[in-house]
Parts: sequence; C-alpha cells; structure tokens
Amino acid sequence: MGITKDYQVLGNRIFFRCPGCGAKRTYSIAHDLRQISIRCYKCGDKSMCRLNRRFCYRSQQAGKVLLITQEGREFEINLNDISVNGVGFDVPIGIARAKVVSLGEEVRFRCSWNPQLLGSSRFVVQNVRGQRVGAKKRVL
Repeated sequence: MGITKDYQVLGNRIFFRCPGCGAKRTYSIAHDLRQISIRCYKCGDKSMCRLNRRFCYRSQQAGKVLLITQEGREFEINLNDISVNGVGFDVPIGIARAKVVSLGEEVRFRCSWNPQLLGSSRFVVQNVRGQRVGAKKRVL
C-alpha cells in the first residue's frame, strides 16, 4: 500500500489522483468516513486517503502538550492536528474514562516545544469520542 495522502471532501466527493500513474477520478464518499482505501482503476495501486471535510487548512501536528482545565488541573495530551479554528487531540485512557474533559468545557494548552503554536488562546470542547477530543477556539 502506498503513502497516506489528505484529500479535501466537497459535497461528499473527492478528486483522487493516483500517486503511481497519475490517473484522475472523482469518487463519492459516505458522510461518516474519515479514511478510505482506494484502488486505482488504471494501474491497480492501492492508496490510503485521509478525508478532510473542513473548509480551512488543517495542519497535522504531533507532540505532547499540556492541557489545562477550568479547575486548573493539568494533563499531558497528544496533539494530533491544528487549524485556524481549533485543535484535535488524544487524552490518556484514564482521563477519558474519568470524563475529566466534557462537552462545552473551556480549556487552555501550553506547548513547551513551540510556545507560539497555541498561544494564550482558550478553547471550548466541541466533540469527545473515546480518547479523541476536538476543541474550537473561543471567540471573545
């Protein structure tokens, strides 16, 4: 299988270009998929496609970041991606089970390896699915 590549989803469709032979084709995508494997109709190469449904750019970031809750509790989390409007991260299984992070909660982040990455912004938790959490930048 080839490398994983990001594809923008517009109207539940992606424009796929085979990395092996360059063949192009548009595919319909189910609304609940985040990744899909596509086999090229021309050369038969299989590609993993990561689906991006956001209208603005989402940068893949990986690293340990400190999560600070409203109560002042601090937890080390794994940052996955960051966009203009929010962040996606994974919390350790113990924190996920204890439901320390809940919908609507305001959180802050401290990043030791790049202090300007998240700045002093506050975020509101929008989505919690197991260990995966999504937070949106709070607009003042």
